[in-house]
Amino acid sequence: MRDKRDRKKLYRAEGIKLLYSNALPGILITFIVATGLVFTFIDHDNRTGKLLWWAAICLVLAIRLVDTLLWYRANSYQRKQNHYYWRFSAGCLLTAALWSSWCVLFSEGFSAEEFTFSMVILSAMAGGATSILSGNVFIGTLYPVIVLVPFSVELLFDGEKYKSNLGMLGLCFTAIMLFSAGRAARYVKSAILLKYKNSQLLERMEETIRTRTQEIYAISHTDALTGLHNRIAFLRAANGLVMRYKQNEIPGFSLFFIDLDGFKTINDTLGHDAGDQILLAFSDRLKAFNQDGNALLCRWGGDEFIFCTPLCDRAALGRLAEEMRQSFSKPWALHGQEIFLSATIGIAVCPRHSQAITRLIQLADIAMYSLKGKQPQRVAFYNHELEAQLLNQIYLQEALKSALAKNEMRLVYQPIVEAQSGNIVAFETLLRWQCGEEAISPAHFIPVAEKNGSIVPLGYWILEEACKTLAELPPAASHIALSVNVSIVQLQDVAFIAKVEQLLTGYAIAPERLHMEVTESLFHESQGEIYAKVSYLQNKGVRISIDDFGTGYSSLSVIQNMRIDFVKIDRSFVNNIDDKGLAVVQAILTMSGTFGYDVIAEGVETVRQAQTLRNFGVPLLQGFYFSQPLEKADMLALCNEPLMAI
Repeated sequence: MRDKRDRKKLYRAEGIKLLYSNALPGILITFIVATGLVFTFIDHDNRTGKLLWWAAICLVLAIRLVDTLLWYRANSYQRKQNHYYWRFSAGCLLTAALWSSWCVLFSEGFSAEEFTFSMVILSAMAGGATSILSGNVFIGTLYPVIVLVPFSVELLFDGEKYKSNLGMLGLCFTAIMLFSAGRAARYVKSAILLKYKNSQLLERMEETIRTRTQEIYAISHTDALTGLHNRIAFLRAANGLVMRYKQNEIPGFSLFFIDLDGFKTINDTLGHDAGDQILLAFSDRLKAFNQDGNALLCRWGGDEFIFCTPLCDRAALGRLAEEMRQSFSKPWALHGQEIFLSATIGIAVCPRHSQAITRLIQLADIAMYSLKGKQPQRVAFYNHELEAQLLNQIYLQEALKSALAKNEMRLVYQPIVEAQSGNIVAFETLLRWQCGEEAISPAHFIPVAEKNGSIVPLGYWILEEACKTLAELPPAASHIALSVNVSIVQLQDVAFIAKVEQLLTGYAIAPERLHMEVTESLFHESQGEIYAKVSYLQNKGVRISIDDFGTGYSSLSVIQNMRIDFVKIDRSFVNNIDDKGLAVVQAILTMSGTFGYDVIAEGVETVRQAQTLRNFGVPLLQGFYFSQPLEKADMLALCNEPLMAI
């Protein structure tokens, strides 16, 4: 029904357009023919009447001309209004009536020539109307009827035969004109309807193209899971912010680089579907901070998100980041359970840190990365020191790859002595790296080596160098052991046990002369695997020391669960021995009698510390008071000598 109404409106609108488009030629032809007809056959008897008729038709044509010009000046919407249709119809049919009145009014005074000429003119005007007025079937059929029928009927009943014949011919011609006008009108109507169908088809095609274009845009510019901007869309929008800043439209903006902590564990343990649910819920919480719609939100990749805000004030940014952190730290509902995660946020500000969006992302990422593994801090603003630290880490990562091949690594040895006698019972092997002209501290490069995995080949090299050194000790020093630091990354390596056994066998080393130092924090993760490997090595005779005891996660649980051989009291307690550190020393000594391990105090630097520790019964001491770490040759020379009396 609606489609039928739409087609009717279209036919009316297109018909009006066609009628007015043909109006000017029709008006001009009518004026020329009427003028020629009047002034060709004007005479004294009918002069006044014909001039009045000519004035009337000229007035009608003038009004129609003005109306046509007004239609041309109207906009597309106004041209479709019905009043134009009625105005054109009235003017056109009034013109037809004037043509018909010409013969009705003046035919009695026609000469044969004027009579014939008038009939030809009326027939021509009626015939021409079938095409000119084909835009509307009503006007197109009524026009020739008005022009020809009155005069034809008058002639039909005239007494003269030839006039009756002309009347009959006029009526026949009118019938033919009606038939032609109907066909022309139907043809035009079909063309208009075909145009309508084509326009509808075109609109549907355009709508389909628009829909597909929007779908393609959505696929290529939004993240399929969260609906946030993807990288392409975000970079485009963010570069628009940069342009607005450069044109002084905004004072700047800030970029939050957000990483969801612990997300990998969710994916690995609960599956990727659970991970997707967490990401979707996380994006919803992130959207809650964009109520005003001024921020740009992006899923940068994986569990990394970007929040770009027009805020620039550091205090306001700090408050916003803290609100985000608290929101992200709230429980996440998953399969009826509550899961606790957190997020780390790095912040970079335009123009303070950079005006390039890719650089700002990099700087915010650096700020975020600097907090990884640091509790409880979760928000950091970029500063140049953070970037310097990251570049230093990258430099160390690259340099570590070739450090062993370039013979830049070496071991030094610090003695562990008996508190009562001062005799050396063991050496702790310490790694040194001379990278070109720079001596790099183990505190800097060991964490880097653990992160990038190079600690595994480096650790095997240390173990082999230690075993080689043990094999080189003189027989008189066969009681001396070497202690090697081992990281969790090494212990997690599947070949670790086999490699240790291979080295002990290859260098003919008694297992009890190889001590391995591990930190108690090592047992916080992968406990079953670590316990199994440590227990296996102990059963083979390798001695195990807990380094930095009392500073890790679970001191008492480590001692209870593991058959530890040595516990090393951390230097922080030794340095504080005149205050609360002594209480810790006493507690560790008390536990040593219960659990059956020996105690080593490291970081002994003064005679007072050495005497106090010996008097309290600490059996083994280590520190600068006894010796600095020694090169291999100096260590071998020192093996049979007591260091000093305490």
